Amino acid sequence: MLIKEFRGVDFINRDREIEFFLNYFKQNPERILWVYGPKSTGKTTLIEYIIENNLLKDKSYNVKYISLRRKMIANYDNFIDAFIKPESEHNFFKDVKLTVDLKFIKIDSKLYERIKQKEYDFFEAMEDQFWDLSKSKKNILIIDEIQTLKEIYMDGGKLLLNEFLNFCISLTKELHVSHVLILTSNTIFLSEIYNNAKMKVTSDFKLIDHLGYEDIKTWLISKKDLGFRGEDIELIYEYLGGSMAHIKKLLDFRKEHDSLQEQLEEMVEIAENEIDFFIQTSKLSREDIDKFKFVAKQIIENGYFNNKRYKGYIDIVSKFTEVEILFFDPIKNITTANNRIYEKAFERL
Repeated sequence: MLIKEFRGVDFINRDREIEFFLNYFKQNPERILWVYGPKSTGKTTLIEYIIENNLLKDKSYNVKYISLRRKMIANYDNFIDAFIKPESEHNFFKDVKLTVDLKFIKIDSKLYERIKQKEYDFFEAMEDQFWDLSKSKKNILIIDEIQTLKEIYMDGGKLLLNEFLNFCISLTKELHVSHVLILTSNTIFLSEIYNNAKMKVTSDFKLIDHLGYEDIKTWLISKKDLGFRGEDIELIYEYLGGSMAHIKKLLDFRKEHDSLQEQLEEMVEIAENEIDFFIQTSKLSREDIDKFKFVAKQIIENGYFNNKRYKGYIDIVSKFTEVEILFFDPIKNITTANNRIYEKAFERL
């Protein structure tokens, strides 16, 4: 297992995933690739690592990456501006010779004004430029947290998300001019995509999960300054699983606790209180609460809840998935705890 450093923190054993993506990008664009997984499994970090350490160093690629979680997208104009970045802000709206740089494409400022005035279709302009640039380089378009576009409408009442996904299908399945990779941790949204016949046939899906026990063990042993023994590591994994976000939180606050067991129990209590708070504030019915407890019990006993076997539970699964207490995998049609700490909290229920 290789332990690397990325932006000042440890980046652990994602070589298999890195190899998958690099091989995927070498292929001819055919389908949209959806990257999904439980919250805080490192999906965004993994993709940004690949961009910075592999794709941008390879001159055969044009890469455009936009994290919509870092953008304020309230309307269609915001969406256009998220993609378009002027080469220079100086006299931008006055200089008709200035171009607008999207990394993939450059749009003449006059055309940009027509797009902003809704006189020319933005997706058509992008598609034309992607087509031209594909003759010399491989294009890769990466979008993080696309579900933020769900409630946004374009002029004329069209849903922006639908139009954007049609654009992505055009780039991949129809024109083969660009790879499109979309990241999401909202698997209820992804379920809508997966169960849409049109999207299913034009999509691939890649799960990024928490790390395994051997990865966590090797990493913690390598950090000799922590002084963890074998039984300590087993205890950490028992409570936190392979969630790097929770393990790093444990390490950050390690000095504030008298014992490792005490710290882990406190983390479980926090998770338990979070579940209780959601139940109290979401005004769930007694039937809904009983259903959730049944789902939780199945997860404790079997490691997962079988959505296909038990009908009539998808609504309650969806509610707890939306607040990232549960993780619903629409591809396998199973539900698990979002991470191990919630599973430990379930045991207290």
